[in-house]
Amino acid sequence: MRMFWTLVGYEYRKIFRRRVTWAALVLAAAFAVITSQINLLGGYYLDGERVSSNRAQMALDRSCALTLSGRALDNALFGEAAAAYAAIPEDADLYQQTEEYKTVARPYEEVWDRLGFFFYDELRDPRPTWGDDFYAARDAWVADGIADMQASRATRAALLDWNDAITTPWTFRWITGWRWLLINFEMAGDLAAFLGAVLLAPLFAGEYSRGTDPLLRSCRHGRGRLAAAKLFTGFTVTALLFAFFAALYLLVMGLTYGYDVGDAPLQLLQIGYVYPLTVAQAAVRAVACDLGGALLFAAFLLLASAALRSAFPVVVGATVLLLLPMFFDFDPTSVPLWPLLLFNLLPSRMMKFENIFSPAPYDLFGAVLPQYVVFPAVALVLCLPLAALALRAYRRHQPA
Repeated sequence: MRMFWTLVGYEYRKIFRRRVTWAALVLAAAFAVITSQINLLGGYYLDGERVSSNRAQMALDRSCALTLSGRALDNALFGEAAAAYAAIPEDADLYQQTEEYKTVARPYEEVWDRLGFFFYDELRDPRPTWGDDFYAARDAWVADGIADMQASRATRAALLDWNDAITTPWTFRWITGWRWLLINFEMAGDLAAFLGAVLLAPLFAGEYSRGTDPLLRSCRHGRGRLAAAKLFTGFTVTALLFAFFAALYLLVMGLTYGYDVGDAPLQLLQIGYVYPLTVAQAAVRAVACDLGGALLFAAFLLLASAALRSAFPVVVGATVLLLLPMFFDFDPTSVPLWPLLLFNLLPSRMMKFENIFSPAPYDLFGAVLPQYVVFPAVALVLCLPLAALALRAYRRHQPA
């Protein structure tokens, strides 16, 4: 076993003693930080005039939301929001410029946006049952969407059961930090996969192109342990890259937006989600799916590196595998569900935030499982045979 760890250390040194590795890490980290702040650049405009910066507007949004944090989204709070916006004059050309909006309605904007999803044209009605009406309208809307899906009866029944398990009234929280964190966990997986393609493609193929593989395989541990050490290095480097970028986003999003308590329901992120999860529970599941997708991508990469004679086609093929599926999608209401389910098992689709929690579960032999259960499980199951195929390809490789 000691020899195995010596070989792993040797592979790590080959990767992390190169200046290009650290340059790529610095550039990727800078890219992550800069892109996470792009939506806060520029200004907030009303009627063509700059009112404030986007960053100042976000800070105001956060301050207003935190004054209501922890309250239930029930008849009372929805009623307060509706009454606050009803105070805005109906004949106002731009309601955001009125004093009534700035002094009365502004703190309720996040609440009012949710109520207005169903009742935008009716919010001046003085109803005492705004909360009850909101949850009834949402349940009916979700049920209609599920009925339109071309899915099995068991799938539709499971989705309705999960939706019924959601506790109401929901707890209101400032969830912008959580929203961007979950979205950027997907980016952390993509960065780990892309950077891994650059760093790990030469693990096997680099030996072939340098002509050193016959010498290495003629050594005592050159076939079994060396190949296993290369595979272990590939998977662990990918996991470390993902951990680095996920931690970076966790820090940056916290410093930028802050994290309110994580007991807010997942439905505050997207009103149509049916899984009874909090945003904190969703974050844990997103990490599992994103890490699983990154490791599955690494498994394909290592297999290609072991099978091909040069690192260049490995990088090109890995980039296509990572990026191309991002540009296509299927609508589960217009086509059978199974093409979407199979498509989502590709690594980059597995890491996509919307795919993890959208209502498109897997019906496997009568058991209906959410995506956040299937994705990491499939990734783990597929990594093992792909690693075995890579090991076989390395052992059978014939020098040019």
